[in-house]
Amino acid sequence: MFQETDICRMLPGWRKASGIKQAVLAETLGVTQTVISNWETGKDRPGRRLMLRLVDAMSATASQRLELDRLAMQSSPAVRASFDLDGVRLVTASKGLRAAWPTFATLGSRRLSDHLVDEARLFLHDTDFLKSARRGDVAVITAVSDRHVDLNMDNGFLHRWTAVFRAYGTAMHIDMTYEPCAPDARKGVEQAVMFDDLLSA
Repeated sequence: MFQETDICRMLPGWRKASGIKQAVLAETLGVTQTVISNWETGKDRPGRRLMLRLVDAMSATASQRLELDRLAMQSSPAVRASFDLDGVRLVTASKGLRAAWPTFATLGSRRLSDHLVDEARLFLHDTDFLKSARRGDVAVITAVSDRHVDLNMDNGFLHRWTAVFRAYGTAMHIDMTYEPCAPDARKGVEQAVMFDDLLSA
């Protein structure tokens, strides 16, 4: 396993080979360009969560994991979808989601962030939350909603959703699972769990 100083020392070369500027990597990780510069010059080191994001980003296995997860999700009968955190674009829709919301499943790479409503908007329009998610701090969110976007498409229905935040290299995806719930369930956020909460439990 590489030491933290090894990762930081390799970072400039990896960025150059990958064509990634400091500012782009900083935005992706939810930090400033100065933070990236300080890592590369040895003035500072990333914390544990950001170090894991860096190792994942610099690893060749991230794209393989993404492809495996996409294949598994596409054939799943559960109502599931994966969205890229950047712009909230649909990446993969399960067989179950295509059946439940056929129009929604055909959105492709359409940017949904400007169309979010209710609980989804609460999180994904919060700048601090987005930075935290990009750093890899956010683990799981559970809420009850009847819609997620203001687009005129498939009928909304009351459901419980669980969002799991997963890093694939420099990309952060939201793996969403949707389940029916009691008709008298209260809309709203039920739980937001950070990775540090999981480690201390």
